[in-house]
Amino acid sequence: MRLALLPICLAALPLSAQWDLRLERPQPTGQNLPQTLIRGTGNLVAGNFDPGQGYIATVSRQILQVGPLLKLEGGLEYSQLRAGGNLVNGTTSQGTSLKQQGVGVDLNAQLWVPFVGIAGELGLIQRFQRYTLDTAGASSARDLSRTWLRVGTRWRIPSVVVHPYVVASYQQPVTRDNPVKLGSASDLATYFTAQGSGQEFQRLWTFGVGVTF
Repeated sequence: MRLALLPICLAALPLSAQWDLRLERPQPTGQNLPQTLIRGTGNLVAGNFDPGQGYIATVSRQILQVGPLLKLEGGLEYSQLRAGGNLVNGTTSQGTSLKQQGVGVDLNAQLWVPFVGIAGELGLIQRFQRYTLDTAGASSARDLSRTWLRVGTRWRIPSVVVHPYVVASYQQPVTRDNPVKLGSASDLATYFTAQGSGQEFQRLWTFGVGVTF
């Protein structure tokens, strides 16, 4: 009898594990998207960037649940944060793209409001990303490892078998860096002739959908 129940128990494992699949569209911003300020010298570069070209895909699994209100999840993600457009330096306009892509490991806590299907979220994400800046055919790249803070909310859509939801969040690195280091306005002018400006994305909003089962 116990052996007969084994296939049923194995089939039920994914349900008891509480998997969470999420896809989000980020809206990243940064110091140089597109304005740059160097020690009060003013706006040295301008342009029109579209930052909504990337995505974040996350797979999470429930680690701990305390009653119906508190859940703790651990997960893996793949992220691609992109911005692109025209960088204007004086009278010169250059096509420019700024991208950070890579994997991440996250820990996320959910606090649920009873009976309404709404939860607040607080999490930490350790992201390992490749930073790439391309301007007018010139490219620079650097590896970044940053811990990001994530504060979000989700609304679960009522369903019997699976639980779809919509989600929004605000994220920013706990520590920041400037992958392109410039010491003065004259260094900046020289650098612009080859590569334009580049900074790490310093914050982002995300909007997406997901499903738990």
